Amino acid sequence: MSKFRPLPLSPGASLANPLVREQLAAWMKDFHREQVAEAGSTEMLRVYCQALHNWILNPTTDAHHIEILIDEICHTAQLDDLEN
Repeated sequence: MSKFRPLPLSPGASLANPLVREQLAAWMKDFHREQVAEAGSTEMLRVYCQALHNWILNPTTDAHHIEILIDEICHTAQLDDLEN
């Protein structure tokens, strides 16, 4: 049994629903905060990098989604640089 709280998806929930996506985003923020408190930010960065690596190499991952995610990461990093 996983030590993590289950995703907040009810049976039949659609990821096309903006409210479902908001719930997932909120779950992810909570998950991140809890894991950083437990494992530390350096370890979580390693976990995220490994997960992204695995996702990118998965042959079923849509190349367009990879491109969108990388663009979003780069854009967010630039915004973060402006704030610091």
